[in-house]
Amino acid sequence: MTPSASRALMQQELDEQPIILGTAAGALSEAAARIRPSKDRALWVGGCGDSLFAAQSMTRFFRESGWDIRPVSASDMLWDADIRAGDTVVGISISGSTRRTVEAIEAAKAMGAHTLAITLKSDSALAQAAGDLLPLPYQPISRAIPHGLDYHVTLLALAALAGPVEGGAVQRVFDEATNHYLDHARTMAAHLPTDARFFFLGGGAALGSANYGAAKMHEAGGLAAWSFEAENFAHGAHFMLRAGDHVVLCGAGGAADDRTAAMRAGLERLGASVGTAGLDSEDTKPLPTALRAALATQALCLAVAEVRDLDVTDPARGSAAAEVQRDWFGWTSR
Repeated sequence: MTPSASRALMQQELDEQPIILGTAAGALSEAAARIRPSKDRALWVGGCGDSLFAAQSMTRFFRESGWDIRPVSASDMLWDADIRAGDTVVGISISGSTRRTVEAIEAAKAMGAHTLAITLKSDSALAQAAGDLLPLPYQPISRAIPHGLDYHVTLLALAALAGPVEGGAVQRVFDEATNHYLDHARTMAAHLPTDARFFFLGGGAALGSANYGAAKMHEAGGLAAWSFEAENFAHGAHFMLRAGDHVVLCGAGGAADDRTAAMRAGLERLGASVGTAGLDSEDTKPLPTALRAALATQALCLAVAEVRDLDVTDPARGSAAAEVQRDWFGWTSR
């Protein structure tokens, strides 16, 4: 696949996802109503990569709705989390084959926890391991590009576990914001130095969005990108910054956003350009804010890939990184 053809898939995803997500919201709401977990016990939610970041991004949403949500990586879920009988454990994997997530759900089920899988594949190992299943009702445009649509659907699936999600409202978020974010991202990317590195900062639930943003840069072409909790970034990580680097300040609509936003002047003084994700709307409700933050970083990822002529389906760029990753994924704890 040529670099331009790979980026065309990202553009197609951005163009089509408003309708896809609006439709998925209704189907997810109906399916989730039949398996909604109890608020009376801890709700452990997570997986690997974007699945973990989605859980982190939705913490404000769940806590404001009265849930004791505990976002956790699949490995922590498996080896370190204090999961108890009667808790609910939600494992997320689009493919349903992420080994550590499957193992974590199996272990939680053996402990007496109520287990639930969120996955695209109803016949997958994860779906079979869990006690309940929330299937993701959409068809990916491509799973070889940096995952945007997959992540947004996961956010909607998590929201649907707490209550109905109005599809029309979801579609309006994307209809109103997509072209605006793309135009802004392309203008920003065109002015960045070719060796600019990327930093994503956020506090509270926005740390999930920051983690997601950095991951998109990794997936687009192995770009140098880091995510930090905003306050901790000020305790030494800022020494990494070079003039010309780009920093994205991520918001979740919560109290931590003010602290994150207050870092702009200092970052600019250090020579960084600064953008935002989830800090640019008067609507600070948790779900639309999480969706906008992810959309803004999705748009930035495409814009940078366009300027640098990246093949976004080949982040390894001819190295052995893809083979090493497959070896790592194949390791089993059994």
